[in-house]
Amino acid sequence: MRMLAADCERGGRGNRKGGGYGGFATSMTKGLAPSTLRMLSLLLLLVVGLSTPCPAGRRPQEEQRRASTDAEEGLDWLQRRRTFTMNRVPYGLTGLPIIFYTPSSGLHYGGWVEVADYSARPYRYRINVQWWLSTLGKRDHHIRFESPEVFGLPFSIRLMTQDLKDIDAAYYGVGNDTKMNQDSLAINRDYYRYQLEQQKTGLDIEARLGGSVALFAGARFKRGAPTRVSEARSDYLVFRDPSLPGLEAGWTNFLVAGILFDTRDDQELPTKGILAELSVQKAYKSLGTDYPYRRITFIYSHYIRLHPTRRSFRYVLLVRTLFESLEGEIPFYEETEVGGSIRGFEVGGNTTMRGYESRRFADKQKVLLTIEMRRVFRERSISGQYLQTQGIAFVDLGRVGSRLSDLTPAGVHPSIGVGSRLVWNSQLSLRLDFALSPEGHRFLLTFGNLF
Repeated sequence: MRMLAADCERGGRGNRKGGGYGGFATSMTKGLAPSTLRMLSLLLLLVVGLSTPCPAGRRPQEEQRRASTDAEEGLDWLQRRRTFTMNRVPYGLTGLPIIFYTPSSGLHYGGWVEVADYSARPYRYRINVQWWLSTLGKRDHHIRFESPEVFGLPFSIRLMTQDLKDIDAAYYGVGNDTKMNQDSLAINRDYYRYQLEQQKTGLDIEARLGGSVALFAGARFKRGAPTRVSEARSDYLVFRDPSLPGLEAGWTNFLVAGILFDTRDDQELPTKGILAELSVQKAYKSLGTDYPYRRITFIYSHYIRLHPTRRSFRYVLLVRTLFESLEGEIPFYEETEVGGSIRGFEVGGNTTMRGYESRRFADKQKVLLTIEMRRVFRERSISGQYLQTQGIAFVDLGRVGSRLSDLTPAGVHPSIGVGSRLVWNSQLSLRLDFALSPEGHRFLLTFGNLF
């Protein structure tokens, strides 16, 4: 850290001082253990240290070449997104009907659409709407609105509301070494399964401090309602521990504060740069929560172009590390999920530890690692629509535990796999993955940008 500061004193300028959420963030950490506070402070120093800008002086010729390259990349960036222009404003509009069948959920039907104003980079605003359900009762409806500027001020706003029902949620117990009872599964495939309905609303306001650093704060309101698949099924969840927190429907409402460091070249399809996020979420009784608890999440993603030419590249290496710590009265299904940003995801399934069942591992401490190599095959514009095809290979690792000292290399769960992507207007990614783990293999078909 001292070397970074010294380099900047010699060759660059320091960060502009900023505030706005300091007192809020301080109140969020009240009651944390000293070891947790030390860990949080170290992670904050890491993010702030990485964000210190140290631009070296450039000769006029280098500045001209840089400006020319930036202009060409900006034009390419817009061509990959713009689908029509109205009143001289470039817009991106991508929509997709949803219709597919799975034996466990039945026939899925609905749609997905996103519209964005690209008169400013990365966008002036964008709205994403998804609505689908299945004949057996599964559903996922959401509306998401994002704007990088509010009334011309250096503030961003993100708003999301979601209504979902997972009829295949599963709970296998708490801990890193939980086993599946194959005899019980042979008799009843729904032995570990239950239904989970969730309604979520989240609002974040983000303040840019200059350069690549931003602070954000917001609120989340979330209701979870687990139920049995039927009165004669899902026996494990009910009879293993009748006092398990979360068996009754309840609210988890909390405030969130965090810091972001973002140097990515593209928000939807990054090919180089870093995205780091450190956040603290704390549920308060005054917000009407039924489960007071605290969540700390740290996510670090690094994108590296391999063998790039002046205008194109074919290989991108992604390394993503995630750490999370929970403390308090936590609903059992929250221990199988990861928080942080306004978009959460599950441990296992189609986002992390892809060779394992969704929500396979649950505990208060989590560490997850993904290494993914992407190969861009073709890029084409067809009738004004930009399409890109990719092939990927990945390794996922993960471990959970009840204490920080449990997060050791011993007992890490591995999975490997390959997959393909069809990217449409840089707004939508159709994904097909095949993943292997010691517990079997999985085919994963889904849509949406993963990282």
